[in-house]
Amino acid sequence: MMKINQKYRLIGIVIFATLIIGIMGCLQQKIISYPQLYIRYHYTAEATYQDIEINKSKLIYTYFPEEIAKEKCAWGMIQSPCWTEKDLRIKEAILSEDEINDLISLINETDFMNLKSTYGRASQYQRYYPYKLFVKIGEKQKEVVYQSFPGASPMPEAFRKVKDKLFKLIDEKFK
Repeated sequence: MMKINQKYRLIGIVIFATLIIGIMGCLQQKIISYPQLYIRYHYTAEATYQDIEINKSKLIYTYFPEEIAKEKCAWGMIQSPCWTEKDLRIKEAILSEDEINDLISLINETDFMNLKSTYGRASQYQRYYPYKLFVKIGEKQKEVVYQSFPGASPMPEAFRKVKDKLFKLIDEKFK
């Protein structure tokens, strides 16, 4: 009787260990197959500061609030920022796996990673406002700068779609 109990106990331990190893293997496979995502969007002007950073699932939004801009920047068109670092606000949120997968899908669908490095066609000494977007998925990375000025070529559709998606996430998470 004692040998039978030990035999069943040993079988139970083997089954339990096999289940644990199987579960750990699935979890490890999911972690390995989940691509690392890093995105940074940055745009500044005299009365604007926008920085969106996504690192894995963490979303960080740094901005110059409109209500402060209306007060501090009412003096007109001076060609220097009316904001200081003290004026900037930071909000943070965690993105879901679906939100991250949607971003990665959009980047892949729009072929963002195959864009040229610079758009807008500013001449060497021309003043422009740079919109910068850096994307890294796993080992692949791409930085694109759009030079905004009167008469600039249009912003590339892939750039605009990714930028718009980032601001949609900001709206959903913080408003």
